[in-house]
Amino acid sequence: MSDSDIPSSSGGQETLTASGYLLVMLVIIGWGTSWPFLKIALSEIPPWTFRGLIAPTAAIFIFGIAFLLKQRVRIPRHQLRPLLLASLLNITLWHVLSAMGIRLMGSGQASIIAYTMPLWASLLSMIFIGEQPSLRRILGLVSGLIGLAVLVSGKLGVFAAAPLGTMFMLAAALSWGAGTVVQKRVAWEMPAASLAGWQLLIGGIPVSIVALITEVPYLQPVSAAAAWSTVFVLIYPIIFCWFAWFAIIRQVSVTVSTVSIMLVPILGVIFGNLVLDEPIGWREVVSLALVCGALGLVLMPAKKTA
Repeated sequence: MSDSDIPSSSGGQETLTASGYLLVMLVIIGWGTSWPFLKIALSEIPPWTFRGLIAPTAAIFIFGIAFLLKQRVRIPRHQLRPLLLASLLNITLWHVLSAMGIRLMGSGQASIIAYTMPLWASLLSMIFIGEQPSLRRILGLVSGLIGLAVLVSGKLGVFAAAPLGTMFMLAAALSWGAGTVVQKRVAWEMPAASLAGWQLLIGGIPVSIVALITEVPYLQPVSAAAAWSTVFVLIYPIIFCWFAWFAIIRQVSVTVSTVSIMLVPILGVIFGNLVLDEPIGWREVVSLALVCGALGLVLMPAKKTA
């Protein structure tokens, strides 16, 4: 899972209650505004330390809420192996690779690359699960790849400015997409909150161990801005938005998640400009339009015929 991991549901109605609309707004704002604050925190806190602190701490909070709600947290024995793999892809690799990428490039640009994840998940589903691609999905993949190419290519593209950061973010998006495919193949026998908590804990522990060995002994004091940015990312985009999202997907279909995904990188670019004064050029605008259009084509559920 990312600072903004997105589970989905194929069922549900198409309308939200008033509280549901409020939750959708809060989730979009939380995930969209998190990118510049991630950049602020990671500019001073090493990536393994930052992620090694965030993931297990979030897991403890999520388990605490699950216990208060009297939800089952036991892991079915036969689902331990896919849980370990999903934790590696969704938490360990995604968290570390994205943290390294954000440190080396603009937060808005990083958010655009990160939210190509559904495109990679769709492509991997075709390859490994055997899903039959529709024309709309193929067009979405092509549009998304063109949008990504616009952002990263050329002398003024993000790859020329931050090649290593771009590769880290692409690898992170691929890892997140692969983790989504793993989750899609398993009929999980535990509540969604328990599944999130276990992934955060299992995937976060190796990161914490590496941080304790390689980074923590050499930590330097951080500014108040970095400390508060870390607290904000932990409480709002990770803990609150996860639980809000679980409440949303009980009410409506995957259409809502599509709209949310499309708005998150847009907010990421806008807030990167507002908070960090990151420039917004034609590449960012064109890439955003193509990637968001691609997400709509790939993720919108097909119309059911009688």
